[in-house]
Amino acid sequence: MKPQKLLFIINPKSGHNDKSNLEKQISSVCDKNKKEYALFYTCGKNDREKIKEKQSEYQADTLVACGGDGTVNMVAQVLLHSQVQLGILPLGSANGLAHELDVNVGIDESLELLMKGNIRSMDVIQINSELICLHLSDLGFNAQMIKDFEESGERGMLSYARSFFGSLINKKTREFRIEFNGTEKTVKAEMIILANASSYGTGAVINPHSRMDDGFFELVIFKPIPVKDLISLTLKSFLGDIKNSPYVEIYKVEEATIYCKEPELLQIDGELIGDRNEVKAVMLKDALNVIS
Repeated sequence: MKPQKLLFIINPKSGHNDKSNLEKQISSVCDKNKKEYALFYTCGKNDREKIKEKQSEYQADTLVACGGDGTVNMVAQVLLHSQVQLGILPLGSANGLAHELDVNVGIDESLELLMKGNIRSMDVIQINSELICLHLSDLGFNAQMIKDFEESGERGMLSYARSFFGSLINKKTREFRIEFNGTEKTVKAEMIILANASSYGTGAVINPHSRMDDGFFELVIFKPIPVKDLISLTLKSFLGDIKNSPYVEIYKVEEATIYCKEPELLQIDGELIGDRNEVKAVMLKDALNVIS
């Protein structure tokens, strides 16, 4: 359904994009297409509850997340199992979900895509009952990289690259016990990913045959990787050939529970959640209607 009444949820601190002209761009496209709209700016405190209150008052048929993957995730939490549509205006550093859904990172192009209202139903991973993952979540190497990136105080893909290679040097092997598909498996791994998508925003493909509407997510296990094979594995990931690596195991599941021998840092859709001893993930089928 083409949106008629849109509520734009804008994160002014996301990414490194110039947002000085954003309101004019939104106004121009909405006026041209005869759409009613309103703006809401997040402030970093009780944003989800404030969005709920604004939506209860405004009753939009489409909520547009204007920010990075964390902003999209927050708006999606409000819309879970709702008929209200989710739109994305990618303004973050990586914009992984937008890339996965083929949403152009250009503001004008993304706004025009919203006006067309091409809807797809997508699955969502519920984590530890109170959290959701739209894109990718993980324990281990990548979560540490995101922590290093945030602590650097910098933004942009170049800073991501610096954090990536810095984390490579200090990567650690951890022990996990995993329950999935009626089995139990103890593994030593450098990273475990809960994947509802195929690739990170950097373009690194870790789950080449992923679909966001098949009722399954993938459990991706990165086993200890010798330094001599790191470059080869990194190249394979960007070529989408990682499934053939002896250091990667991929399982299609509807639910999984990961038990950590020691507390591990969890990230969900690019946002650090904190240390967890246990992560329980369950697939929620057709939980969102998203414009792409």
